[in-house]
Amino acid sequence: MVSRWCPRLSFFQSLCISRSTLSVRSEFLTSSSFKFVNPRHHVTGTDTVSQVFPESTVAGLSDEEVLALFTRGFFGGFIFGFERTVLRLGGWKLLPARYTGFKDDSKAIRIWNASELSTHSLPSVGSCLFGSFKVLDKQISPKSPGQHTSYVDYGFGSDEFQFAGCHRFQITRILSSGKPLMQLELQGFHCNPQKNQPAATKLLIWFHYLYAKLLFSNGVQSILLR
Repeated sequence: MVSRWCPRLSFFQSLCISRSTLSVRSEFLTSSSFKFVNPRHHVTGTDTVSQVFPESTVAGLSDEEVLALFTRGFFGGFIFGFERTVLRLGGWKLLPARYTGFKDDSKAIRIWNASELSTHSLPSVGSCLFGSFKVLDKQISPKSPGQHTSYVDYGFGSDEFQFAGCHRFQITRILSSGKPLMQLELQGFHCNPQKNQPAATKLLIWFHYLYAKLLFSNGVQSILLR
């Protein structure tokens, strides 16, 4: 779909409006995904990009559909395009997604093309995207009138190498001053699973900061232009 490959107004609006911080939610750092990616609890770098929308923005969409659309925009959009091409050409072999003790779901699949990413459902746990990203966990909360949260975790790299991390795509439905809102978050951490030292230089950290903002905006664009 053209809207997912070319920047539109919704992309630039998200880029300007979304907020970035260097922290993540504490529950992310105590999750099963964190333990698989960083089993020795080495020092981590963290960051979050977030944006709040009126719930009417995603009217008629379930939490899983929102996360599936965001996933397709994130991994299938134009920002990830160069990385996607490199991975498909064999770049994934340099850092395959692999975690000691992790067991794939029997329905896990391997995805190499953006068109294989559903706009309605998330890949099964253990599914691998472009060789270097693996679905480590997902939680879809039952629909309810009160606040609730759903998420999906995509691990990258390997605990057997010196670089690994995880992206958490999270949707939280909340009430603020009586108004129903939807908060979308891209949380992430990275680490060196082999040595207890920072996994990236300050230059790479700032590059990642900008790259995360761009990828987040591509994910938002996919939701808004569904």
